[in-house]
Amino acid sequence: MNKTLKDTRKLVILGLMLAITMILDFTPLGAIPMGTVEATITHIPTIITGIILGPVAGLIMGLAFGLVSFFHALIRPASPFSLLFINPIISVLPRMLIGVTAYYAYALAIKLFKSKLAPIAIGIGAFVGSLTNTVLVLAALSLIYGSRIEAMLLEAGLSTKAYLWALGVAGTNGLMEAIVSVVIVTAICSVYFKQYKS
Repeated sequence: MNKTLKDTRKLVILGLMLAITMILDFTPLGAIPMGTVEATITHIPTIITGIILGPVAGLIMGLAFGLVSFFHALIRPASPFSLLFINPIISVLPRMLIGVTAYYAYALAIKLFKSKLAPIAIGIGAFVGSLTNTVLVLAALSLIYGSRIEAMLLEAGLSTKAYLWALGVAGTNGLMEAIVSVVIVTAICSVYFKQYKS
């Protein structure tokens, strides 16, 4: 395949993933109810981009995702908690690393499993990418806005430390999001790699 066609395909994929990210972020489609928790899937296009197109494209897509999240918090905050995402250290910086970590986890797994099409390698990349989003965002929130989060929780009738709240969210929503990411990303990327092996 010639370079022009490959570059065109990359631009199309980036544009498509950005459009999907915006749709997921600004509509209820971005959250899947799973019993008592919701699994957010807005970060999945960034993971897919990183695994399919590599770390640079993943970084670009993560930046785009972060900016979408930032502007969402700025122009249409869903709650006082959403206002914390106006800080780009929380809304943008962690998201820039999603596609990067997803790619390198996938690439490492490929070396271990000796197959470019190995679904398990894609699943590992998806899991790591999703956890990157969860861990870094929650860590940034706890470190920067710990006392503010504790005050919000107290108003809601829950007295706890910010880091304990973060661990609880990571162990419920974060885990569900990682599982959902593995299922969706593995399915999509496996089909893509079978269609475009080069």
